[in-house]
Amino acid sequence: MFRAFALIFLLILTVPALADDGIRPFDETADAAADVDAAMDRARAHSHRVIVVLGGNWCHDSRGMAAHLASEAMRPVLADYEVVWVDVGMRNRNQDIPARFGVPVIYATPTILVVDPELGLVNGPSVHDWGNAYSRPTSDAVEYFTAHASIRPGSAGLVENTETYQALMAQINAWEAREGARLMRAYREIETLRAEMAPLFERAGHDDDATDSVEAFHSFEDDVERQRRRMRNDVDRLRGDARDDARSALLTFSDGRALDAALAAEWDATNPQIALDLPVYGPLGPWEEGE
Repeated sequence: MFRAFALIFLLILTVPALADDGIRPFDETADAAADVDAAMDRARAHSHRVIVVLGGNWCHDSRGMAAHLASEAMRPVLADYEVVWVDVGMRNRNQDIPARFGVPVIYATPTILVVDPELGLVNGPSVHDWGNAYSRPTSDAVEYFTAHASIRPGSAGLVENTETYQALMAQINAWEAREGARLMRAYREIETLRAEMAPLFERAGHDDDATDSVEAFHSFEDDVERQRRRMRNDVDRLRGDARDDARSALLTFSDGRALDAALAAEWDATNPQIALDLPVYGPLGPWEEGE
C-alpha cells in the first residue's frame, strides 16, 4: 500500500504542473488581422519577433500554451517578442491569418507561428508541434521560444540543399496546400451546419427525422476529424520519405566518394527521378458532392 502511495505521489510530482488559472486570451470578436498588423508594427519598432497563437478558449492545449507564456520563467524570453492571440474557433475562423504566413492548414490548436517582420515565418517546420501544449513542461516552451528569438530560416544540410530535394518538397507543399484548402473548408462547413441544425439538436431523441439528421451530422464531423489526423500523419510521412529517399539516392550515386556540395550538384545535374506516394482522398462531406 505504501509503495503504491509513494508511486502515485512521485507521478504527481513529475507531471507538468499547469493549473488552469482562468486565462482566456482568445477573443472571437477581435479584429484578428488588425491585431496581427499592430503586433508586426510593434515588432518592427523594437526589433522583436511576433508569436501568433492560433487557438481558442475552449481548447485545453490552447489554455496550456497561455499558461506557459504567462509563467514567470517565460518573462525574460518574451522580452524579445510581441504576442498576439488569434481565435480560430473550431479551426473555422480567421483562416486567412495562417495563410498570410504561408501555413495552408491548421491541424490542431494551438498552432504557433513565430514571425520575423523582415524574414517572415521562422518556425515553419514546427508550427504544428504544440497541439499537446498542456501536457508539456514550461521548460519546453522556454527552450523553444528562446531558440526562435534569433534562429534564421533556411539553414539545411547537404541533402536538404539539393535541387532534387527542394523539388520534392515543392510537390509536398503543393499537395498540402490543395488538400489543406479542402480541410479548412470542411471546418467551415461543419460549423455552419452545426449552427443551422441547432433546432434539430434540440429535438434529437424525440423526433426520428431530427435524430437521423443529427446522426448524419456526427458522421460528417467524425470524417473530418479522421481526415485531420490522417492528413497530418501523411504530411509527416511524405517529408520523411522525401528526405530518406533523396539521401539514399545521393549515397548510391556517390559510390563511396566523399559527400560534398560539388558531388550533390553533380547528382542534381543527372535529374534524379524520385516518386512520391501522394495520397488521394475521397470526398470529405456532402458539400463536395458533384465537385
